[in-house]
Amino acid sequence: MAANSSSSKPHEGADSSSLDNSRRDFLKSATVVAASLMAPGTLRAESSNLLPTVGLGPHHVTRLIVGSNPMYGYSHVNRQYDQHMREWFTDERIVKLLLDCEKAGINTWQASFNYGMKQHIPKLREAGGKIQFICLAASWHYDEKMARTPEAILEGTIKCAQAAMEFKPIGVAFHGMATDILYRAGKIDLVKTYIDRVHDLGTLAGISTHNPAILDALGEKDFPNDFYMAGLHYLTRHPEDWMKEIGTLPLDEGWIASDPPKMAAAVRRVTKPCLVYKVLGAGRRCGSAEEKRKAIEWAYKNIKPSDATIIGLYPRYSDQVAETTTMVRGILA
Repeated sequence: MAANSSSSKPHEGADSSSLDNSRRDFLKSATVVAASLMAPGTLRAESSNLLPTVGLGPHHVTRLIVGSNPMYGYSHVNRQYDQHMREWFTDERIVKLLLDCEKAGINTWQASFNYGMKQHIPKLREAGGKIQFICLAASWHYDEKMARTPEAILEGTIKCAQAAMEFKPIGVAFHGMATDILYRAGKIDLVKTYIDRVHDLGTLAGISTHNPAILDALGEKDFPNDFYMAGLHYLTRHPEDWMKEIGTLPLDEGWIASDPPKMAAAVRRVTKPCLVYKVLGAGRRCGSAEEKRKAIEWAYKNIKPSDATIIGLYPRYSDQVAETTTMVRGILA
């Protein structure tokens, strides 16, 4: 069922333009004021255990953000492993994981707009969790029956962002797969409308992508988005792209070692903050603690100091919260 977003639709009529401008002016003013009140280190003062932070609009987010793919069973391995994750991640364990992340020094969680997220944020707040929330929006998260045309994706993703505001995200990003579809169709400029509508809602607007060429194109267009999300692995290649670039087709989603350096270079070329994901290749770089540490260290050394990473955790067999935060703390020291 599609979420009911009628109460949060932008106003229509003769005065809609002036109202839109007023909202954007208010958001810009609020961002400036909040930033002036929140000097670097403010969040550190709240918790001596907080990991290093970077600015995201008026907010400070830790350079390690906890992701949500494992907790919602998106393993990027196979359906059996998806089920393995979903069976273990009960509501209680998801809330506990987020509380443990907060205690270990992580202050931000990134998740897609989905049924689980809508259940877990209220439970998390009831349990005293204050972790910040960044939402990833897509038309198919709002209504999976919507068409996959560029215009329908734009419309549905805006509705998804509107529905997400109930959960008070500090930012809402346009899904990477949606961005890649628009770019391939020659309709990437539609993202500008999304950015404006999200700013109208009073929160930060992000754009996600898996393709370094798209990140370069977005940087050149300089849309007024506040941040990017960038996948180190280009998982949305079409078969013709594989044949042209690699010369063969992959057996799975397409995890190859040559992708991360290309996206990291694109991340360095754009000036806005980037939240970099697929750092561990969905667990493929976790054969040992040392391999995991090297992958995380490589990511931080090859992105900007103003960027952060998003890493999903699956603490079924070990305390991945403590292990990962300890690694990051040491790497960033």
